[in-house]
Formats: sequence, structure tokens, C-alpha cells
Amino acid sequence: MLQLFKNPNVDFMGWRRRWISVSMVLVACSIVVLSVRGLRYGIEFTGGTEVQVKYVERPRLQDVRGALTAAGLTNHVVTTIGRPEENEVYIRIALVSQEEEEDLTPRIVSALRPEDVRSKLAAGLANLNIADAPTLDRLLETNPDIARDDAAALAQAIVEARRERAIFRSPADLGGVPGMTPAVSEWMSSRTFAGPFAVRSQSYVGPVIGKELIRKAFLAILGSLAGILVYIWIRFEFQWGLAGVLALVHDTLIVLGLFSIFRLEMSLPVIAAFLTLIGYSINDTVVVFDRIRENLRVRGPGDLAATINESINQTLSRTVITSLLTWFVVLALFFLGGEALRPFSFVLVTGIVIGTYSSIYVASPILVEWQRWFPGRKERGSGGAPASQGGARKVRTSRSS
Repeated sequence: MLQLFKNPNVDFMGWRRRWISVSMVLVACSIVVLSVRGLRYGIEFTGGTEVQVKYVERPRLQDVRGALTAAGLTNHVVTTIGRPEENEVYIRIALVSQEEEEDLTPRIVSALRPEDVRSKLAAGLANLNIADAPTLDRLLETNPDIARDDAAALAQAIVEARRERAIFRSPADLGGVPGMTPAVSEWMSSRTFAGPFAVRSQSYVGPVIGKELIRKAFLAILGSLAGILVYIWIRFEFQWGLAGVLALVHDTLIVLGLFSIFRLEMSLPVIAAFLTLIGYSINDTVVVFDRIRENLRVRGPGDLAATINESINQTLSRTVITSLLTWFVVLALFFLGGEALRPFSFVLVTGIVIGTYSSIYVASPILVEWQRWFPGRKERGSGGAPASQGGARKVRTSRSS
């Protein structure tokens, strides 16, 4: 196996109290930051409307924001998505109060329409980039040469073609729609126009659903911590499970504090990132714990701090290699993944560093302090170190029998 460090001999536990003090300060600071600044929730939790719009030509974001403000939609966030040449804009409008219950997509579309589009709509023309299948169906039914069933099928084909192409640039683009004849295409050109933008996706979350999602997200994280505690309790010992869960709480609180400081948006993908972080961090901790248990079986109780030091040094190369490789991947995701993935990748970029640290300087020192504060419980189970060499012989004899 690849080894970054040849026979390392770092006295990790000799610095344990100093690093535990640092961790306690960081956790306390995170709690203060979260109490004062709180978290910036996405519309999944607060309720609101999200719309992704694709323009024919590159839009000016200040014009989009100005149009929304003029329409009374002031609580908005407007950003670009993807490459600049794709001309896609993300619009999010959160609910101002929890009493609101309205999908704002129609108001957003109306606010973004320029005056020439309004004039064409007033003249009875249909906007190919906005009209839905029923609207196109009613328009096609006015053509005496098109049967009613054919009109419905053709309207749906136009909508599907718009979804595949993202946007129509002119009525001439209808020529490639399945089922479209040249005569119907020419007829549609005189009764439709291609607006300056198309709605790529839209979603709405009501305030009641938002509160329910907050509750379920909290229960998901709490349930994962409880499950991990039970798993390590069964596999090792209760205090080992407690140490692992306290390390996870430490990681989560510090990352949440950084999340609040940088005012990143809490969303469902971010919750998934936290759950991923919990799984990654406890995996690293279990690897260290497993090596500690193996060394306790070989060396006996002796000095638990020395056994933990030896175990961490033995797994140090594996820990660093695994963490670095994963960290480089999520770092690339952070810088190259775009604005939409930045909160998700931020959790993993910071969490992997903090989780690797906590496996060494939070979870393992708790085992040493537990032995110091509760010496009478060391003889229970295979995970902890027995109280004396005689106790060690009893444990080994019991297993051999």
C-alpha cells in the first residue's frame, strides 16, 4: 500500500487537551455566529418561486432586476447559470410573509416582457416561447385544414421541440417539428412570433411545505447521528460511539458557522452534502477506532494514550491520502461547478478538512478522557482498555475460551 509517511511517530495525544480547547472555542464561536446571523434558507425552506429563463440574446442582469422591481417583485435574487453564451438566468423570489400562497411565475413572465412583445400579444399573436400546449392547440384548431386530433398532437410536438431546443429563435424553426407541413408552418408564421426568452423550468414551494422540509431535514440529520451512535455502540463500545457522534456534532456545527459567515444558501442539496459529510467523517473515525481496538488486543491496556498514538500513526498515510484525493475533487467542484453547486461543494471542502482533524483530535482524545474520568468502566467490552494487566489477561482468556 502507498505510504506517504514512513514509520511516523507523532505524539498526537500529547497535544490533545490543547486541540480539544481549540475545538471547543471554534464550536462556541459557531454557536454564537448561528445565534446572531442565523442561516440564509433557500425557497425550499422559506417558500417562494424559482424560474430559469433562457434568452435569445445575452440579457443585462440589471435590466432583469429593474423589470422585476418595477412589477413589485422586490424580494428577488437574479444570477446567471452556466456559460455566458448560454444566456440563461436564474430568478428566485422568496415569500415576503408566511401568509402568502402564490406561484409568482406568471407575474415574473409578465414583468420581463418588453413593450414590443406586449403589442404583439395584444394583436392576437401567440408567443412560441411561452405558449403552452392548450394555447397552441386552440390556435391550430382555427386552421380549417387541420383536424382536431391533429391540432392537439401538433401542439404537443411544438412544446416538446421547444423543450429540446431550449428556445425558438423565429417561427421558421417550426419547420423541423415532427408533423409540421410547409403549409401549416407558413400559416403559423403569420399568427405567431418568437419572444425574447423561454421559461426552461419553474418551481413553487408554499410556506407550509417549507416548514415541513425544515423539520424533515433536521430529523434526517438527527436520525443519522442516532443510527451512527447505535452502530458504533454495537461494534465497539458506548463511549466509542459517543466519541464518534460528538466529533460529528463538532464537524457539523463548525461547518454551519462558516456557512453562516459566508451567507451561503441552505437548500436541500446542502442538506445532502451535510449527510455525505457525516458519512465520510465517521468512516475515517471508524478506521482509526478499528486499529485502536486491534492494538488493544495485542498490547493489552497499558497506556491507552500511547496505544491511540500508535494507531493514528499507523493509519496516518491512509487518512491523508484518502482525504487529499477527495478534497481535490470537491475543490475542483467548488471552483468549476458554478454558482448553483457552490454551497454544496463548500460544505464538503471545509467539512473534509474539519472531519479529518476531528477523527484525530476530537474522537480519539475523548476515549482517553473517558478512561480518566470513568476508570471503573474500562473492563466492559472489547473496545475499552481494562483497568490492569490482570484484567487484560482475563479478557484474553475469556475470548480464547
